Parts: sequence; C-alpha cells; structure tokens
Amino acid sequence: MLFSITVAVVCVGAAFSVAGVYWGAIGTLRNYRTLKSDLQRLDDIAHDASIPEDEKTALRHAVRVPHGNWGMVEYFDEHAQLNALTLVAEGLKWPALLTVAGVLLSALGSVLSLWL
Repeated sequence: MLFSITVAVVCVGAAFSVAGVYWGAIGTLRNYRTLKSDLQRLDDIAHDASIPEDEKTALRHAVRVPHGNWGMVEYFDEHAQLNALTLVAEGLKWPALLTVAGVLLSALGSVLSLWL
C-alpha cells in the first residue's frame, strides 16, 4: 500500500512539474505570436499608401489598442514586450526541455529506487 502511494505521489509530482513548464511555454509562445502578428499588421497599415492618413489611427486601434500615447510613442510598450518575448522564446527552449527531461528522469529514478 505504501509502495503504491509513493509511486503515485512521485508520478503526480512529475506530471505537475512537466505541466507547469508546458503551460508556461504555451502561454509565452501564444503571447509572442499574437503580438508579433498584431505589430506586423500595424506596420502594414502604417506603410499602406492607399489608406488615408486620418483613417490609419482608427484602423490600427481596431487591431490593438496601444498602452501608450503619442507623448510616449504609441506602440512603444508593445514593441518592448515583443523584444522581451523574443529573447525568452529563443533563449528558454533548450533549458525548458532539459528541465522536463530532468524531472521525468528523477521521477523514474525515484520509482526505480523503491524496487532496489
């Protein structure tokens, strides 16, 4: 009985750890892709000569309402966030995968040690 409980606790702990890394990675990548897409559309609107200048602001705000205003450069916060997410998305892929592998191997080792 105690053996079964120990195995279950180790497996659930490993599953929670892997799920946490996965949840964080999915959320970060979703934010990155959405922000990158929105900023590309905003850039396309800004450089489209066929759209009258007085309509560009309304079209851009329909895509994404900016955090800033003209005094602090309208989409500065969004560009800064995209740069930060780019660094995270590029820099944490392999460390996150190694973390998941380490958690799974540790859980497997814990379970195997019960039999030895």
